[in-house]
Amino acid sequence: MTMKKKLIAGAVAIGILSGAGFAFANSDAGGSLKSWYDGVFNETKATVQAESLNQAEEAFEQWGSENEGLKEKAAVAINTTKNQQINRVDAEITTAKEAHIHSLEAKKEELLENMNYQFYSEVFLEGYLAINRLGDEALLAAGADYASYTASAGEVAVNEVTQQLNAAKENAVSELQEAIDTAKRELLAELDRETEISTRNLQSQINWKVGDLREAIKVITAGLLEEQQAIIIAKAQELEDEAKASLDAVVSGLGN
Repeated sequence: MTMKKKLIAGAVAIGILSGAGFAFANSDAGGSLKSWYDGVFNETKATVQAESLNQAEEAFEQWGSENEGLKEKAAVAINTTKNQQINRVDAEITTAKEAHIHSLEAKKEELLENMNYQFYSEVFLEGYLAINRLGDEALLAAGADYASYTASAGEVAVNEVTQQLNAAKENAVSELQEAIDTAKRELLAELDRETEISTRNLQSQINWKVGDLREAIKVITAGLLEEQQAIIIAKAQELEDEAKASLDAVVSGLGN
């Protein structure tokens, strides 16, 4: 017999012993029986309720401890996912940046390597041919009589060619630098955009994961609560049935 059953049986036995003399001494047997029954029932009720409340408090305290453990596990899982994703995306961003820098450096080296030939073929050589052409034309037109004139005209031509070629060189260098600066700005803007998008997406993933965890803990706690409620209800019913059976047995023995 469990401690709870012993308490109930003891309460019933005490009620029987304490009320038996009064019941038989009173001429109104029905009223005495009712008074005796009410006393035993109230004692049994108080015992059952006290035991059930104690069990419920113990079960709820245990559930609280388990729930705290689930919260800790959820926090660890969230932090682990967060750190993993931060490390992964940071590595991806760094890889993308290095790839772009490598591409820019390669293109720069290619341009620098080809620059001397480009200036020679497109600037110097064209200037050189222009100078020779102007010189030949001046020589054919003026001849020997215009030696001084041709010399002066050649000097003017050289100066013009020099100015134009220097201007062309400066423009080419300026345009090249501007192109490099533009490429850098575009790359930086794209890096900022991708960083913002990746950060926003990761934050959304974190928010969604937290929402999933909240729903999961609701399901878990609801199941645990239902389980404990079912245990309490079943135990209360068991005790009620036992109490009723004990009372019925006593009532049945009244005629003996």
